[in-house]
Amino acid sequence: TFADSSDGMALRLLLAAALAASAMASSPFDPPMPVLRSMSEARLGTPHLFPARSQSQASFDELLQLLDQKREEIILAQQAAVREATVAGKPLVAMFMHSLERNGANNFCLHLASKLLHTQPFAVVFAPKEGPMRADFEAIGLRVETLDPASPDFLEVLQRRLVEEKIGFVVANTIMRCDVVSLAHRMDLKTLWVIHEAWPQDQLDYYAKEVFMMKNLDSVQIKAAFAVCGCIVFPSDVQKSIYDGLYREDAAVTIYNGIPLQQLDVFRSSHDRTEVRKSLGYTDDDFVVLHLGTVCNRKGQIYTARSVSKLIKERGCSNVKCLMVGARYIRDHEMKYIEEIKQTVLANGLTYVRWEDTAEFDRGKARVTVMDIQSDVLRFYMAADVVVVPSLNEVLPLVICEAMAFERPVVCSRIDAIPEALDDGVEGFLVPPGEENALADAIEKLHADPTLGAQFGKQGRERVLKQFAYDVMISQYDRIIDNLVAGRKATDPSPERPPP
Repeated sequence: TFADSSDGMALRLLLAAALAASAMASSPFDPPMPVLRSMSEARLGTPHLFPARSQSQASFDELLQLLDQKREEIILAQQAAVREATVAGKPLVAMFMHSLERNGANNFCLHLASKLLHTQPFAVVFAPKEGPMRADFEAIGLRVETLDPASPDFLEVLQRRLVEEKIGFVVANTIMRCDVVSLAHRMDLKTLWVIHEAWPQDQLDYYAKEVFMMKNLDSVQIKAAFAVCGCIVFPSDVQKSIYDGLYREDAAVTIYNGIPLQQLDVFRSSHDRTEVRKSLGYTDDDFVVLHLGTVCNRKGQIYTARSVSKLIKERGCSNVKCLMVGARYIRDHEMKYIEEIKQTVLANGLTYVRWEDTAEFDRGKARVTVMDIQSDVLRFYMAADVVVVPSLNEVLPLVICEAMAFERPVVCSRIDAIPEALDDGVEGFLVPPGEENALADAIEKLHADPTLGAQFGKQGRERVLKQFAYDVMISQYDRIIDNLVAGRKATDPSPERPPP
């Protein structure tokens, strides 16, 4: 009836948009009716979405094709509209990072912010210095600013910036942002502080100054921040107990870090394991031991090197190869540690290479390969036969959960919160920290019995689905922020709404 009228064109465009929106049901940003209504009012013919064309010539199929071509722009428009409608009236949120390097703690922030963007008004990310994750945050629409905590006027400048940005809520990530927590308290800003570390109370200065090279940070500052913070989130009960006595009981909350299973599952379903291993230089006959994490003393890569050497030289495991992912060359003690690993491997008569220095046709041939830090690690889980986490100091690394999500057996140190994530002999093995013989024994059992590894992998996947569901974690953080903004305690119940 309206074939050649402008009203008919708007109606058909609206219908096409509705159909396209329906097809996007898997998106976490489902388009509500106000968004479609605003599209209708704009007649969906705005120049930035659709090129000028003759209305009388545009067929329904052509319009659908245009919508498909402009899918990304439409999704972004929907996201902006949803966020604007949802977060109206809420205080602007600033997130504080301890760095912009790629690591588990920072990836947590990226995932958290990206999922909460349409329910909480995140405005800006502050970090001490530049790093590769600036681009990641900017890609989800967040501005990034760098302010050096070592600067004499740091707190003065930061306070001015918070006022200028009209920030009303602060999310501080890692114990190293205790400076921000204390400033936020003095400015009467609601604060949520996420602690990833497990630093013994009598070693706060050592870890701050020697391990993490934060010369401007000390135990006095850390303890002061614990005392005044209104909400402190720990990723495990064990870790929470480490800081017992420093915080108010009603301020402490345990939330297990969830993992985005959808992304992992898409990768698993769209990649062939044999091809992934081949791309890394490994064959179907190789038994690949994966150690994923920053190469440093507390992560225990030296024990992996020693155990792999024993398996190959003393126990007849001739097809074992080890891949360590996470080397960086910015701190002296880490570079010395990498050299120690290399010398350990060579002293046992085995081959050692740095991936980045190896010709493509030689990759995967060495017994031990060390690779620099990577932004995309999913392929390594798929390639692995077993994932090892023999850490000396750890909380609850996401590596364990991600490995179990890929149905890989894990061998981990029995320390801190790791036993909260798996049971010995169920999803993997727990071994004493610093014991390369115990680590070698556990890997050998899995090497000798592939069926056992498959069983552990299946049970690990089930554990992840029950304990580390991503939507549950996001909803908990969302509820806590709403509680704090409303003047309630972090642990108080609040009106439920669907997970973001």
